[in-house]
Amino acid sequence: RDRMKTVAVGLVLCVNPGVDPPDVIRTPPCARLLCWIDTLLLPPSRALEEVGKALQAQYERWQSRAKYRTLLDPAAEDVKRLCAAMRRTAREDRCLLHYAGHGVPRPTANGEVWVFNRAYTKYIPLTVAD
Repeated sequence: RDRMKTVAVGLVLCVNPGVDPPDVIRTPPCARLLCWIDTLLLPPSRALEEVGKALQAQYERWQSRAKYRTLLDPAAEDVKRLCAAMRRTAREDRCLLHYAGHGVPRPTANGEVWVFNRAYTKYIPLTVAD
């Protein structure tokens, strides 16, 4: 049986701790844990960093040999660059992209996910096919 190796893993976290996305109305009680970390108990930058570390540690338990790259609240260009680099690295093998969009609007019907612009002032749609 042929087996594919997962050689590259991209962890893209668009969390924006402490800020609810515009299309979601949270009613208490609501889920607050990300990777078993309560993001409201830490300063936003520290919470995002801790969630990124915890998510990578969880993936490393399953696939320890893969090359991991974590993007925390990235801009659209950063995500595109990451995907292109992972594809080059993987060649014929498999690469995995984990997108967590807890601090951005929901994906669109056209297959677009949302990321931030460089100044974090607005949301930018990113087509999954790109």
